Amino acid sequence: MKIRMYSNDVEAPLTPFIGRYVGNVCVGIVDALKTNAPVRTLRYDLEGDAARIRLNGEPLPLDLASGFAEKMISDTVRGMIRRLKMDDPAGVVRIEIEL
Repeated sequence: MKIRMYSNDVEAPLTPFIGRYVGNVCVGIVDALKTNAPVRTLRYDLEGDAARIRLNGEPLPLDLASGFAEKMISDTVRGMIRRLKMDDPAGVVRIEIEL
């Protein structure tokens, strides 16, 4: 698994443990959304409370009617990374994962 994480377009340094941890949580979130596609690549984009996910290059629809899934994803990922040495973990965050 290859993980790259950016805060305001500045790449964050990741130890192997942190990279695996973040990657496994992000893959677990997509698995919980019950997608049928095999996961080859993921891209998470967080901006404010908004969360967007691309699965294998295609946008993954989130339930936008209630906003529950989007909010839970944003809160989970931001909570997980807030203590990492990043430019601004509360700013624009992008996580790219290749399996």
